[in-house]
Amino acid sequence: MLASEVKPVLEYYQDLEKRLKRKDGRGKIKVGDTFSSVASFYERIRYTIDYKKENLLRRNAIERIVKRLLWEKGEGNLLSLSETLVKELIWAKYIKNDYYPVGKVAEISAIIVKYLFLSTRFEKGWKDWLVGVASCEIEESLDPSIVSYDVFSMAIESWFKKNFEWAGDGLDEVEKENQLAIAIHRSLFRSDEPKGAYFLLRRMVKGWNGMEKEDVAKRGEEIIKALVRIRSSLKNSFQSKLYRYVQKEVAAFQILKNLIEQNPGAAQSLMGNPDEFTKEIYEICEARYDEIRQRVNLGIVRSIIYIFITKIIFAIAIEIPYELYFLKQLSWLPLASTVMIPVLFVFLVALTIRRPGNDNTVKIAETIFDFVYEHKVTQKVSFSLTGKKRGLSYQVFSAIYGIVFVAVFSLIAYVLTKAGYDIIGIGIFFIFLSLILLFAYRVKFAASELNVTTIKESLASHLMSNLTLPFLDLGVWLADKFSQLNFFILLFDFLVEAPLKNIIGILNEWTSFLKERKEEAIEIPVER
Repeated sequence: MLASEVKPVLEYYQDLEKRLKRKDGRGKIKVGDTFSSVASFYERIRYTIDYKKENLLRRNAIERIVKRLLWEKGEGNLLSLSETLVKELIWAKYIKNDYYPVGKVAEISAIIVKYLFLSTRFEKGWKDWLVGVASCEIEESLDPSIVSYDVFSMAIESWFKKNFEWAGDGLDEVEKENQLAIAIHRSLFRSDEPKGAYFLLRRMVKGWNGMEKEDVAKRGEEIIKALVRIRSSLKNSFQSKLYRYVQKEVAAFQILKNLIEQNPGAAQSLMGNPDEFTKEIYEICEARYDEIRQRVNLGIVRSIIYIFITKIIFAIAIEIPYELYFLKQLSWLPLASTVMIPVLFVFLVALTIRRPGNDNTVKIAETIFDFVYEHKVTQKVSFSLTGKKRGLSYQVFSAIYGIVFVAVFSLIAYVLTKAGYDIIGIGIFFIFLSLILLFAYRVKFAASELNVTTIKESLASHLMSNLTLPFLDLGVWLADKFSQLNFFILLFDFLVEAPLKNIIGILNEWTSFLKERKEEAIEIPVER
């Protein structure tokens, strides 16, 4: 017998399949795509510089474009802004051309109006954050299938509560619910803060998706309290610990989601045959494991492109002017090695990534069976996220690590000085190596998302982790500061993207004009 948790998931997919088959006979949004390859290429370059998760590319693009268009056009004509947003998404191949009804523009405009109105109820710092949340609702409007993650998340949350008992660690019940919901959604979807916020907003404010500006005004206090709580929950210190715990348990559901999406209509029938169901799970696991190497290779390529592009920018803006003005000459070895050494470390980290084994697949199948089939839970697994009190030994180890941290950087700085690096070159070398190692370990973490068993770390991997830890700490700090400054991103958004998109728009209009004139000028013979 199927468990109660899996039934709403199957019902959702069966309903989705029917809805997607329905055809809308209304007029569609169609734009000239002559120059769409240029827009698409730009998006890939920017994606490399910004280094966002691949599954969040479209959402990030929506947020970025809306913010840029608000800066360019203001809030005076949000209908026009929404139309431009849809056109740019089509040019960049994030959404289909000649697919959406013309009414979609008004629908997106209403979403933006709602969030901008809500932003007036908060202080200035909230507006950008709310635009990020709005981008999630806009993406859902363009692609309703992504609601599947919310449906899955809620089903898994029910299963998790049935099998695990979190001590709570001093949190009230509402906060425990929020933390668990965020951790599960993040584990399943690899979501970011706006995605998590939008997921919680839909849970906490009933009917949010269909709300108009007037509804928001009426329920303002309720919505404001919910948003304040959501932002607080997202920043809770327990979240990272809970996510690490939940991620191991939720990884198996990535496979189940793939299995159902392959053939939603046949999924329930397949589950009625456990042997065939198991066979299908194993086949999907093997296919996903094969994808791991592809993702690692893609991550390496992205890292290398990032190194070269940012290195060129650094060299032109800082290194070359500094050396020519103060040192009166160029040192080619530091310029080249700042690129080559981080690339070498990326490959070394990639070599430590292992393909999951058969025991991992067995554990995934067991977890899926536990979720899909009804059974009695005899005893819940109890866990707490509050570790042991940090005593004297922790303080001693922290002091030793601090000494090692300083010693590693001092030693490398000394070696670099002897190799001909100046102080600017040394600083840039540390920045590059730290950021690239951070990106490399993020690739490694993403590649391990299907690992549900503990992988024994080899001696080489252990040594690599210990040697690179000081640089990882620096990389985390730099990534946080760079994300706040957003120097390169601002450069792309306002000095490159804004003019580029405007030029593409003008050229597409010119192409349409020429096509229309050509059709008027050429007489089409009529058969007699």
